[in-house]
Amino acid sequence: MIISSNWIPPFKLKLAYFPSSKLGPQFPLWLKGQGNISYLDISNADIVDQLPDWFWDVFSNIQYLNISCNQISGWLPSTLEFMSSDAGIIFDLSFNNVTGVLPQLPRHLVELDISRNSLSGPLPQNFGAPFLGDLLLSENSINGTIPIHICELQFLNTLDLAKNALVGQFPLCSEVSEGTQNLNATISALILYENNLSGDLSFLQCCPELTLLDLAHNKFSGELPTWIAKRSVPSLSYLRLRHNMFSGSVPVQLTQLTYLQYLDLAYNKISGSIPHTLANMKAMTQDRGHALENPFHWSYVRPGNSDAYYPSKYADSLQVVAKGQYLDYTSNIIYMVGLDLSCNNLVGEIPVEIASLVNLNNINISHNRLSGKIPDKIGLLGSLESLDLSYNQLCGGIPSSLANMTMLSKLNLSYNNLSGRVPTGNQLQSLIDPASSYMGNDYLCGPPLSRNCSGPEVLTGGDLDKHQDETRYFYLGLAAGFVLGLWLVFIVFLFGKAWRIAFSNFLTSYCTPYKHSWADSSSCHEK
Repeated sequence: MIISSNWIPPFKLKLAYFPSSKLGPQFPLWLKGQGNISYLDISNADIVDQLPDWFWDVFSNIQYLNISCNQISGWLPSTLEFMSSDAGIIFDLSFNNVTGVLPQLPRHLVELDISRNSLSGPLPQNFGAPFLGDLLLSENSINGTIPIHICELQFLNTLDLAKNALVGQFPLCSEVSEGTQNLNATISALILYENNLSGDLSFLQCCPELTLLDLAHNKFSGELPTWIAKRSVPSLSYLRLRHNMFSGSVPVQLTQLTYLQYLDLAYNKISGSIPHTLANMKAMTQDRGHALENPFHWSYVRPGNSDAYYPSKYADSLQVVAKGQYLDYTSNIIYMVGLDLSCNNLVGEIPVEIASLVNLNNINISHNRLSGKIPDKIGLLGSLESLDLSYNQLCGGIPSSLANMTMLSKLNLSYNNLSGRVPTGNQLQSLIDPASSYMGNDYLCGPPLSRNCSGPEVLTGGDLDKHQDETRYFYLGLAAGFVLGLWLVFIVFLFGKAWRIAFSNFLTSYCTPYKHSWADSSSCHEK
């Protein structure tokens, strides 16, 4: 639909729904005479213009406003307190070029999205909107600290301040409003990635409805707390802490989070071993047909209707690293199940329990100091699309079960100490540049590598282990026979004097010519 910006409608509208209509490039002037509108949607309308001075006065009673996905510029007014609607107000100004600082907000505002604009300056010390449920301000240039007043937003469900220039620590809400409900009691999604925030995670204690936590690319530090389990964040499904300065080990309590389906601790200073209690992570172990549904997943109670749950605006968006690249998961976020512990200081073996995480799409534990063999049953991970074990100290053969992973599209086992024949299979042959998946392992051979396997077929995986066990038993039997033979000789010498003298004479006559040679050989080894 194409509507002229100078069009004057012969009627008064209460609802104006024009998403994806061609209203621009000028801001539609006909809206100036439509002050009765309570619901206005002119999103994605090709408007490339400034927000008119009259706009906020004309629509001071509006309940729903959506002007997102245009190129609207201009400043926000110094305050929006004058907006008089007593119903739950929803504003969406995202994906525009609005500048200035965030003003004090309308009292009955419940959702505000001004993400991907050009806001600057600090956050207001008092938001003026006690019923706010969603506050989305990502990808602006907001600076300063997060004000303590944010703790008083007792209905806040989603807080997204990602990709700004915020500094300092997140307020300790549990101490600010002790004895009363605060942000910790209601927050479901806390997204703060790509700022300069610091401190530890103590502000997260007692967040019973927290489902998504994204603190990536900040300066948070300290050890991962042992209380980060069912007692404090029982509903946590997505935990993204990559690119911080966390240290210590991975706490076992982390694996007690029943609903945790995405865990990203990459690029920290975490040490120790990978917990063997991975099988406790039910959201990763149960297949899609029996996936656990988080009872608090992406919902919150709006004031005035305590029995009604509303979906959060941020319900279906998460940035993850999979297949070696950043991906934005939107409506299919519930199907993203991943484990990323890469670029840390982890040691020890890969737990065999990892094979029980059958719901995983993505595993990345590269760039650590892991040793031992790749678990034989790793091929049971039938949903796995990406597996990266590169830059470790893994040894032994590549399990042949990898060929059974029909969903696998990215495999990286490079720069380890793996040996034997590279397994074959239809899925492994379909990898992009498959040779690069195995480079840096000098003892691997066979296609797709240029190094041929000489001699008999090289055994890998479980076959290699079986062969090694048989070889071990052979030499144990040989050693036992040798010891038994020595005992027989000893008994003969002990009880037969004639035999003892004859055998001594034989050794003297036989070994004397080589006595000098043994002495020379011994001295060469000591040089």
